Amino acid sequence: MKKTKFLQYYNLFIGCFWTILFITLWVQFMPRASFIESFLFTLSFTICAFMFTTYASKVLLKKALLKRKISIFLLQAVIMTLLLAFSLGLVIEGFYFLESRGVFPVSALISETHNPLYIEFFGMIPTSILVISGFCGLEFFREHARQEKSHLEEQLLFLRNQVNPHMMFNVLNHIHILMQKNVDMASELLISFSDILRHQLYECNNEKVLLQRELKYIQDVVEIEKLQWGNELNVDCQWEVENDKKMITPFVLISFIENAFKHVSRMPSEKGYVNLLVRQKAEVFILLVKAEVFILLVENSKTPEPPRKKGRRRIGIS
Repeated sequence: MKKTKFLQYYNLFIGCFWTILFITLWVQFMPRASFIESFLFTLSFTICAFMFTTYASKVLLKKALLKRKISIFLLQAVIMTLLLAFSLGLVIEGFYFLESRGVFPVSALISETHNPLYIEFFGMIPTSILVISGFCGLEFFREHARQEKSHLEEQLLFLRNQVNPHMMFNVLNHIHILMQKNVDMASELLISFSDILRHQLYECNNEKVLLQRELKYIQDVVEIEKLQWGNELNVDCQWEVENDKKMITPFVLISFIENAFKHVSRMPSEKGYVNLLVRQKAEVFILLVKAEVFILLVENSKTPEPPRKKGRRRIGIS
């Protein structure tokens, strides 16, 4: 969640940082030079730093991450740091030249503290290292968070593409069997199946769906399973939801429900069971911090099963 907010407000954060940096430097420089000179000097400093750090973090770092050549980027970062330090030294030299020609009055900011260019260059290296490494670190964290979010979305999409045909195949098979034994039950099952299809085809394509709709989808699936098992299985469901208008990523819960029914015990001598608890509390306090809690608890009776064959593909994400 924190990473998502960081990605969402990253550009705003960077813009605020540069604005605050500019104002802070200007306030420090104003007592030592005229209003116009201190403003232009601060603006020149900020523009130089912005250009080099943006190129290093937005261009060079992204290329290095894409091509997985971080060692090359480290060399490029050193070069960019030295270039920035040299550019800041040139800015000081430029304003010293303007003061010596009378464009600006002699000031304590430039002329009274002026050193040769090579000394200014070495003096600006620590500042350059701090600025470039800081922004490259932020950009690296941003890119890592973005790739992590993208990878998670790909996993969820893969899960959706698996669950859809898997569910359809099972339900259609149930309907086919019931049509030969119990037409009324098959009709009831078909109605529930239509609600499931509506959710899968139209609503689950969004990044987030209402918890109310996702729970209704799960309840339809449970009802279908109960119709299939009949008296052979005890199914106990508890729905303790305080606010069903919250948003949730679709299909992150259904695999647990399906697996509970798929692997429930099938011993003829004893009746199996599936217990399902969904609990959502809108406001709780954990260590004096306000938070929200969502709990899914699935329990089923289970019989010993033979070892799985290696390499066999299964539905779901490990």
